[in-house]
Amino acid sequence: MEPIVTANNLSRQVKTADGELTILDEIELSVMPGDAVAITGPSGSGKSTLLGLLAGLEDPSRGSIRLLGHELSELNQDEKAALRAGNVGFVFQAFYLLNGLTAIENVEIALELAGRDHQREAAAELLERVGLAERMNHYPPQLSGGEQQRVALARAFAVNPRVLFADEPTGNLDTASSELVADLFFDLRLQYGSALLLVTHDSTLAARCDRILTLGAGGRLQS
Repeated sequence: MEPIVTANNLSRQVKTADGELTILDEIELSVMPGDAVAITGPSGSGKSTLLGLLAGLEDPSRGSIRLLGHELSELNQDEKAALRAGNVGFVFQAFYLLNGLTAIENVEIALELAGRDHQREAAAELLERVGLAERMNHYPPQLSGGEQQRVALARAFAVNPRVLFADEPTGNLDTASSELVADLFFDLRLQYGSALLLVTHDSTLAARCDRILTLGAGGRLQS
C-alpha cells in the first residue's frame, strides 16, 4: 500500500534582515491511507508552513514531497490544483467561506470543482449531517463561528477526500462549539476513512489522532 503523503529531507528557509532563517529542517514524514497524524509544537514553530508544503500550496527550499502518488515538484500549479480537487479536503481556523454564497452554495463549490453530479443533493445531505438543515440558505455572516466551521467541515468532506489537511480547526471557537466541531470532525473522518494531517496546539484534539509529532526548535520534527 502506497503512502498518501511522504516528505523526504524537506526543508524551508526564508531570508530575513539578519540572514537566512530555517523554518523547517530535513523533515521526514510518511502518512498511510486512513492514518490520523497530529502535528503539534509552539506558536511560530512552522506547523502551518509544513501543512502548506505537504498540500502543495507552498514550495520547499529543499527536499521532495509525494502527494497521492505524485511528486509535487514535477507538477505546475494547475496540475497541483487538479490533483487536490476531489481528493483533498481542507479545514482552516479562519473558515474561508465565501460570504456572498449561502451555506449550501459554499459546499456545492467543492463538488463542482471535483466534477461531481447531484451537487445540491450531496451538499444538503452533508449540511444535514453536521446539524445545519435549517441553515442551508443562510450566508456566512448570518452564522455563528461554530456554524461556519460546520459548513467548512461539510465542504471538506463533500468530495469524500482521500486526505484531509486541518489547521487549528477549533482555534477560533468557544469551548462548547469546539467540542461539537471536534466530535463531528472525527466522526466524519471515521465515516469517510480519510487520512488526516492535523495541526493543533490543543492536546485533547491531538490525542484523538493515531500519532502525535512535535515540531521543535530549529524546525526538526520529533515523534
